[in-house]
Amino acid sequence: MKLLVRKIALSLLFYVYAIRLFRRVRFFGKAIIYRSREASILWGKGISVNSDCYANLFGLFQPAIFVARDNGKIEIGNNVGISGTTIYARKGIQIGDNTIIGANCKIVDNDFHAVCPEHRIDRESQKNNIECREVRIGKNCFIGANSIILKGAIIADNSVVGAGSVVTKQFTEPRIMLAGNPARMIKRL
Repeated sequence: MKLLVRKIALSLLFYVYAIRLFRRVRFFGKAIIYRSREASILWGKGISVNSDCYANLFGLFQPAIFVARDNGKIEIGNNVGISGTTIYARKGIQIGDNTIIGANCKIVDNDFHAVCPEHRIDRESQKNNIECREVRIGKNCFIGANSIILKGAIIADNSVVGAGSVVTKQFTEPRIMLAGNPARMIKRL
């Protein structure tokens, strides 16, 4: 009975905050989810979100965090695995089907702050001068632990990002391995 009440309460919470959870999204531990009124978070089927250190023994530093602000849109495909990752969208982040995102990764489509010093002084000016570019991660990709995927990055289908890499560019060739800071292609798969 307790489990049924908890499931109904969780479903109602997601409904109220307009977070669409399709079939079989599993949360291990507590995730942080925030969506502003104009933004959206779309979930596929069979997603696994790990926020508990026992769900991923690699060592999670934080819970999984999903933030969609302003007009941001987060789209997560089917059968995606996510562990202690921050996904923060002001414009758009797409993650393809069957992608695995390792522990403690960061995926962001914006700079969070204005780059120009004059714009950082005034709060309203800063908000209007934050650069945003969509991020796209293809199908069947593997993003290694502690990697950072920054604004404008594209990772093509069937690609691998080595642990601790920082992806800042568009890699449109499928079946490649990326590594380094900044990430570069190190081999074809």
